[in-house]
Amino acid sequence: MTAPDSPLLLSTDFDGTILDHDLPPPMAPEFFDWLEAARARRPVVWVINTGRDWDSLRSELERRQARCLPDWVVLIEREVHRLDATGALQPHQDWNRRCLDVHADLFTRADGMLETMRRDLARFDGLQIIRDVGSPLGLIAASEAQAAEVDRALQPLYAAFPDLQAVRNTVYFRFAHMDYHKGSCLALIQAESGIGPEHTIAAGDNLNDLPMLRRRYAHHLICPANALPEVCEQVKCEGGVVASRSAGAGVAEALARLPF
Repeated sequence: MTAPDSPLLLSTDFDGTILDHDLPPPMAPEFFDWLEAARARRPVVWVINTGRDWDSLRSELERRQARCLPDWVVLIEREVHRLDATGALQPHQDWNRRCLDVHADLFTRADGMLETMRRDLARFDGLQIIRDVGSPLGLIAASEAQAAEVDRALQPLYAAFPDLQAVRNTVYFRFAHMDYHKGSCLALIQAESGIGPEHTIAAGDNLNDLPMLRRRYAHHLICPANALPEVCEQVKCEGGVVASRSAGAGVAEALARLPF
C-alpha cells in the first residue's frame, strides 16, 4: 500500500486511452474527477505520453475541453517536455538533443535501405507512403490485415538495422531508434520527478504503448476495454487492470481500483 501522501506519477496515452473520439466534449469527465480527487490527497504528476506532436495535442485538448493540462508531455513517442505554469513547453534539452542526434545518425545509415523499402512497399495497393514527423518514412496501411503484411515485408530492414524499430499504432507506422520509446521517456520523467516505478501508473491501449506497460517502468498498469488484444494480454501478464469500460471512463474505473 502506498503511503497516503506519497507523490504519484500517472503516464497516459491520449487517443483511445483518455480521449474517446466518439464522445462529444468535454473529454473524459470521470478521469478528471479522479485526478482532482487524487490531487486533493497527494501530489499527482500527470504525463500525456503520445505519438502526436504538440500542435496537434494542444489543439485537441482545447477542442475537447480538457479540464487541465498535463505536467509533462512525451511527443512523437520520444521527445520530452515539461509544461510551465503558463502551459508553455519547456524541452528537456539534453534528452531531446541526444535523441535528435541519435536519430539523425540512424536515418543517415539506413537511408539507402529505407529507399529500397519505399520502392518495394509500393506494391501494396492502398498503402500510403509518407514522410512522417521525426521519421523519413511513414506508412498508413489500408487495413490492419495489410499492416501485418507490411510488417512482414519490413523484416529485411529490421535485420539490417537492429537498432531501428517500427513504432506502430494500428495501421500507422513510423520508425525510431530502439532506445527511444514511451517507456524510456517515462523513466527519464521518473528520474526528473524523483518518483519511482512503485508509485507510477501507466495506461495505454495500442501497440506503441507496449514499451511503457511493463512493471520495469510502472508497477500499476491499466488498459481500457477498447485496448488491442496484445495490449490487454500484456497488461494482464504484468499484473495490471483491464477495465470493462472504454477510453477515459475505463481508465477512471481502473484507477479507482488501485490501492491509493
